[in-house]
Amino acid sequence: MQPVSRFHQIDFLRGLACLAVVAFHFLHRGQEGGWLTERTWPWLQPLAALGHMGVHLFFMISGFVILMSAEGVAVRGFIASRVSRLFPAFWVGVLLTALVAWGSGSQAFAVTPMQVLVNLTMVPHWFRVEFVDGAYWSLAVELQFYLMVIALLHFGQMRRVEWWIAAWLLLSSVNALRPMYPLEFWLAVRWAPLFAAGMLFYRISRKGWNGQRYLLLLWAFSLSLWYGWSGAIGAKLGREAVALGLPLQVVLCLVLFHGVFLAIISGRWTLRASPVVHWFGVLTYPVYLLHQNIGYIALVAPLAAWQALDFHLRVLVVMVAVVGVSWAVNRWIERPLSRRLRVLVDPTAGQRALPQPQRPSQPRLRPQAASR
Repeated sequence: MQPVSRFHQIDFLRGLACLAVVAFHFLHRGQEGGWLTERTWPWLQPLAALGHMGVHLFFMISGFVILMSAEGVAVRGFIASRVSRLFPAFWVGVLLTALVAWGSGSQAFAVTPMQVLVNLTMVPHWFRVEFVDGAYWSLAVELQFYLMVIALLHFGQMRRVEWWIAAWLLLSSVNALRPMYPLEFWLAVRWAPLFAAGMLFYRISRKGWNGQRYLLLLWAFSLSLWYGWSGAIGAKLGREAVALGLPLQVVLCLVLFHGVFLAIISGRWTLRASPVVHWFGVLTYPVYLLHQNIGYIALVAPLAAWQALDFHLRVLVVMVAVVGVSWAVNRWIERPLSRRLRVLVDPTAGQRALPQPQRPSQPRLRPQAASR
């Protein structure tokens, strides 16, 4: 399929998804939730409202990249790669968010020390504890997906992964007809079509098309449209959502996402290494972790000179600050701690060359690699 050495498009898409989510939170969700009072320009409001679709794109990307990461590795090696990738920046995000909430005296985003400790597990919902930052809910869903992949690796089922994708989609279909909380909570069946689509796109990029993969992808695509449509209606109370055209907009976004992945695996869309792609890949995760609650608190800081600035200028300043802090977290905490944590979980990793974040001048040689 694609002859290039790295799917740079995946890093680029990850950056776009993050920007969409940030726009959603600062220009739409913050106002809807009552945390921000100033609104963006009328022409930008509909686009900002669609920014939540960035999470859908994240889940598709995750399905693609995680299946690639799990190919040909042992369980411990996979766990080490996930723990070292996710937890260092996450721990920093939880602690910084809590410190900013405590330091500002925020009532809207107040957290307790016990809440912070439980959040460090990344699965506070298992213990019925609220997330320190509302944006972290998607990481918990990701972790459920990783646990399922670990189970497949442990039981030697990766060679039958397409059959397990079919079983997951079957449960998701049953849940679409009759929602069941245990399935949604433990098996993430509501989001299964997106993860499954990403996994199938990767399988097709490696193995090519066949009847089974075609039908599974069509099944996943159809289910994602159903959940997207019904979710949009539920979020906007039925007739209002239809009047606003939100369900149709969500469906069109999902069609676009699947079309982009088709373009990637077919080689119709290629992307060369560049500084933009590199930093999109490197900074997306810490920016996602740090932007929401810290951004809300910063935007409403009760300083007369600050509040006198135009709202959009304040959003821009906050975003620049978040990116700057994210760079520092990546450079001074995430990278060094990730290496140590990976070796701690999987001592054999110390005997191999650990993957470094790719810079445009140093392309990786592994065929069809993407950020993991």
